[in-house]
Amino acid sequence: MTDSKARQAVFAPPAETCDQQRMRSRHQQAARAFSVTASGPEAWGWQGRTLGRRAGRWWLRLVSAPADKRNARLWEGTAAADSALPRSVPRPRLHDVTEWTDDAIVYRAELSEYIAQPALQSGGPVLTGDVDLPRSWWGDLRSALATTATVPTDRQAVRQQWIDRNFTRFLGTPLPTIDSWTTGHGDLHWGNLTPEPLVILDWEGWLRHEVAQYERITGEEGGRMPAP
Repeated sequence: MTDSKARQAVFAPPAETCDQQRMRSRHQQAARAFSVTASGPEAWGWQGRTLGRRAGRWWLRLVSAPADKRNARLWEGTAAADSALPRSVPRPRLHDVTEWTDDAIVYRAELSEYIAQPALQSGGPVLTGDVDLPRSWWGDLRSALATTATVPTDRQAVRQQWIDRNFTRFLGTPLPTIDSWTTGHGDLHWGNLTPEPLVILDWEGWLRHEVAQYERITGEEGGRMPAP
């Protein structure tokens, strides 16, 4: 698979036509429940797990999962972020939520503020072209991540026991104990960032993770983020 095909496969409709039709039908059902009309282009999430479309001044996003395999952390992440994060963190505000179960599949529809400017990268997380971002944009990103880091939460990426067990199992080397954690976005990439004015999208996976990961994301270790 080429790099281009790999990127396209990340955010794409489900492989099965019946699943595509099912998601479109349930998305229309959600639109009726919110009394909105979805008319914008389709935006599929990770391997067709989610489907989003513009609905007037709103963004209507539908997520689905088998009822017995729902990831509670991701499922409730957007709503949890909306209530927990300070308003100074630039993100779409959540307006309404509804969920239901149909044929052993659970659905959750979220109606959020529509953000007019497109993300810096579409179709996947990997940047495919050059971007020219002002120093003020980087400063806003640094400030948003620093503010997010101060938010307390019991949402955690992995536990120390899991890290110890799996690093030893797969890498053959023990990992030093991680004693410093911070709160972060959890899925920060170019597809979830807009140009100026900065808006950070897709907060369903926000959580606490090790500080080393935070440093890689912000570029503080490698000096990729310009100093303010």
